[in-house]
Order: sequence, then structure tokens, then C-alpha cells
Amino acid sequence: MTAPRSTDELLQAFLAEGLTELPDRAYDAVLREIHETRQKAVIAGQRVPSLAVVRWSAVAATVVVAIAIALSALRPGIGPGGTPGPSPTAAPTPSGGPSTVATPALPTTFTSPLYGYTVTVPGGWLTAPAVLRWDGVRQPGPDAEVDKFPGPDRISMSAFAGPWKGTLAAFVADRIAANHRDQADTCPNEKPDINEPVSIGGRPGNLLGWNCAAVINQAVIVRNGVAFSFSFRDLGIRAASDPADSVLFQSILDSVVFPS
Repeated sequence: MTAPRSTDELLQAFLAEGLTELPDRAYDAVLREIHETRQKAVIAGQRVPSLAVVRWSAVAATVVVAIAIALSALRPGIGPGGTPGPSPTAAPTPSGGPSTVATPALPTTFTSPLYGYTVTVPGGWLTAPAVLRWDGVRQPGPDAEVDKFPGPDRISMSAFAGPWKGTLAAFVADRIAANHRDQADTCPNEKPDINEPVSIGGRPGNLLGWNCAAVINQAVIVRNGVAFSFSFRDLGIRAASDPADSVLFQSILDSVVFPS
């Protein structure tokens, strides 16, 4: 069976345009996402991976292969005996001449192929589109139903959307219940530590936050019969919120443009 997406397409999804070096954090982010997905089902007395895990594992495995290929192309070659081969040496700058200064990575604007919104993430972040539509029920984690945005220092964001006939308040209550139902193994808090208004793309939404040994914030909004969710995680901070993370998350939310 041929892979659903070619290696070139996966690389385009995970390597920001103009990126000259793939950060090790991207590789770590993929492995972490796989490690943290612990959903299982019991069939005939035996524990076997659930369909969601199988689907995401297949996608993640393909991504790992793609990243490995990119790393081999970007890093110095391996010489005989497993030792690194010589790296290209830049020509020395003439004395008194201008020095070369690295250009900071520019922000990346991403339009979701499945959900239609557009968002801008900071320079150096990667983008990976969802490959399956959200089922409208589950509280997605590191699954194939979410657009993923791995960032630096164990920070990441994800997003999904789907039809919703109710109000914003009803969607907030639905997501609180879904989080407790589907994520109780890693986040047992039934009620969120944060439940307050937030602006998303200049529109009124709601911010939920859980202190589950990490910053886990979820900003939700309902627009024209469609519910959107943007989740922010900082696995390096054991709290429901962090001032720097709040400013960063809000700057990303301010950039959101919803489909007409």
C-alpha cells in the first residue's frame, strides 16, 4: 500500500519555508506526541491500540521518517567508521569587511486545509495540517484530527473545528465535559482552573485552562455555525497559566482569521 502522503508533502508540512536547519525540538515534539498518546481499547480481554492511536501512530511514524530524511540532508555527512565527515568551511571574512549576521526566522502564516481558518505563528515554529476531520465529540489530544504547531522549549499549539448548532456557552460546557471524559487519565480535574472571556481574531470567545502539571489552555469560539478550538501547551511549567505564555498565546489568537 502506498503512503497517503508523499515524503515531499510531509516535509513541506513540517519545514517552514526558508528554514535552513530543522531544529531537534521538532523531532522531540513528534516523539513526545507519540509517547503521550495512551488511549487503548479492550477487545476479547486483550489491550490493543484504539483506532485513533493506530491512525495517529501511522501518521506520526511517517512524520518521523520524513524528519529523519530532512536531518540527514541538513546535517554534516557521516564519514567512514561512523565518524562525522568534514563540514563545509565558510571562506574567512576579509579583515575589516562586513560580517555575516543570521537572519531571524520570519513568522509563518498557515491556512488550515480542513478547517479553513488562517493563523500566524512565530518564526521557527513548524506547521502540520490535520489529516482527518474532527468527529465532533472527542476532546482531541495529539491526534490526526488537529492541526499542529510545534514550537520551542516544549511549547506547542493545536487546533480543530467542526459544525456546532448551539451557543458558545453550550460549546464551553461540552468541552469541559469532554476533557474530563477523554483526558481524565492525565488531567483528572473535572472543572477547569480558568474559565473566562478571551478575544479570538477580534471576536468574543472563551478561555479554559487546566493545571495538569503543565500549562494547558483552550480558547474556543463559535462562528457562523462552526465551533473552533485553539489549544496551547507548555509542558515545561507546572501551572494553569504563565504570564509570558498568556501574552504569546494571545498574540497568536489575535492573528486568527475565520473563513467567510
